[in-house]
Amino acid sequence: MECDFARERAGRFGPAELVAQIRETAGSSRRAPLAAPLDPLVDFLVHGQDIARPLGRDRQMPTEQATAALAHVVASPFYGARKRLRGVRLVATDAAWSAGTGPDEVRGPVADLLLVATGRPAGLAGVSGPGTEKLAATLS
Repeated sequence: MECDFARERAGRFGPAELVAQIRETAGSSRRAPLAAPLDPLVDFLVHGQDIARPLGRDRQMPTEQATAALAHVVASPFYGARKRLRGVRLVATDAAWSAGTGPDEVRGPVADLLLVATGRPAGLAGVSGPGTEKLAATLS
């Protein structure tokens, strides 16, 4: 549904117009109904990686913002992370952050932890630890 909407919208506007529309709303505090204040940050960080990684582009995530987004994703019922991460402890290697109490640890940069917490297999390339295989099984 969202994919169809995005295609239809992209067909009506050229790239310059789409970029202008995104920039117009960048400073807005409006959110989708039921969206939490950090959800737009999660969208920006995660969807940016959804685009960049398949293209082989390196798109850095600011660690402080990515850590806030990851903490939100892990605590929120919206992203499915609670179920996905059951029995797994996430430990950031580039920030003082960890979550979960499971016996199976998954370590990696905050950016990759954010991707796997939101269900993106692309984040698996940057994580390691005894819980990685268990986590990978929840992403397929």
